[in-house]
Amino acid sequence: MVAAFLGDGAYVFANPTACHWMAQEQDLQVLTVIYNNALYNAVRRATLDMYPRGVAAAEDGRRLAELNQGPAFEQVAAAHGGHGERVDRPADLPGALQRGAAAVRAGKQALVNVICSV
Repeated sequence: MVAAFLGDGAYVFANPTACHWMAQEQDLQVLTVIYNNALYNAVRRATLDMYPRGVAAAEDGRRLAELNQGPAFEQVAAAHGGHGERVDRPADLPGALQRGAAAVRAGKQALVNVICSV
């Protein structure tokens, strides 16, 4: 089984529509697990590294790095024939991962969007 684990910022900037489309076209069964903390940390870290005493540092580098109104990533996978599911509570994660893995074993792509508190 192929599984990809990435943050929401990395997922957004990896062009997910094209990725899921190609997975559908090429019949690729991949389980994608997103750690969704509503923050593109690569942008945040780069900003703080470059301007440690700048305006953005006063806001912990969150300006232009927050992804609070992000889309329902699970629906992107579903739109391409895959299994998509959102997890808001830690207790629901094991079941969601099992369902995602089952979908992959059944020949579909799957995505589990794990909402993480910051």
